[in-house]
Amino acid sequence: MTKMDIHTLEKQLAMTARRFVSPDEADYFASLYMETHLKKSPRMNPLAEALADLTVWDKQALHEVTLLVDKGAVTVMDFNGLAPSLKIKTIHDILADRAQRFGLAAAGFRNSSGVITLNMWADGLARRDLIGIAMFNGGTGCLVPFGGTRGVLGTNPLAYAIPTAGDPMVLDMATTEIPFFEIKNAKEKGTPLRENVAVDRYGKPTIVAAKALSDDGVANLLPIGGGFKGFGITLLIEVLSGALVQSLLSTGQTAGWHPHEYGCLVLALDIASFTDRGAFKDAVSDMCRNLRSETPADGVDRVAIPGDRGHEKLKRAREEKMIHVEDAWIDALNRLDPRGTPSRQSP
Repeated sequence: MTKMDIHTLEKQLAMTARRFVSPDEADYFASLYMETHLKKSPRMNPLAEALADLTVWDKQALHEVTLLVDKGAVTVMDFNGLAPSLKIKTIHDILADRAQRFGLAAAGFRNSSGVITLNMWADGLARRDLIGIAMFNGGTGCLVPFGGTRGVLGTNPLAYAIPTAGDPMVLDMATTEIPFFEIKNAKEKGTPLRENVAVDRYGKPTIVAAKALSDDGVANLLPIGGGFKGFGITLLIEVLSGALVQSLLSTGQTAGWHPHEYGCLVLALDIASFTDRGAFKDAVSDMCRNLRSETPADGVDRVAIPGDRGHEKLKRAREEKMIHVEDAWIDALNRLDPRGTPSRQSP
């Protein structure tokens, strides 16, 4: 593990991405990924995902995105196996332009290398005073349909970002009670699951990860809330990010992790097309302040708004200016960036 300067690391990410996309696209990619990592690490590792996305572009000779639909407020793209994150600026530019013209806009994509961290697809839009909503139907064999005994649908994550007078409200969640990586980690470490997040092969609740995660990779996870309402929300995301964007639904996908079979839908709503932007931000900010001032329950430190803890982590990291990065990750990035090794500082 090596301690690195955040700015230096972000700059190298951007310079590496410039091998494949324009400088503006590369800088945007690096900025969003770095910010996401500072908010989510160590529970998740978005920098590892950024490296994986760069590697996909490095290995593919053809760097072409095919436009399938370009009609009014709607855009649908085929990524031909490429990682969509390197084109996130282009997609956000399209959404911002059309949302300002039509009030709202939608961009869908299929046949990509997948999306692991979804929130930056919404968060980048909130930077532009747009409400961003993103969803993805990846990972078949994870969610048990209500009343069933075996995972069929993906974890089908949903993210949104809503501008306020301060930091935006930001939520990024699987629509299963826990994401797939949590049950995978629990099985590997032999630690118990929370109650009411998974079932065994008979459909009975279990806290033993090995009973809910089979050898073929199927995870018997329950939908958010554990009931029919959560199942219904997952189905909505399944359809909007599957069939609607010319991608496959989970019931038609190959078992296992096959990103090119998954789809994503990103929506942008222009606040100014609906109401006064300043009044909207003030109203949402007042709501957040009122909710934060509520008396917390026993055992809870405070009432938090989605995004609060991530923004606090980001601020602390920016103040410290340094983060720990795995040496193997640095070496892999250096192999993609022929300019040489970035500066390092031992822990």
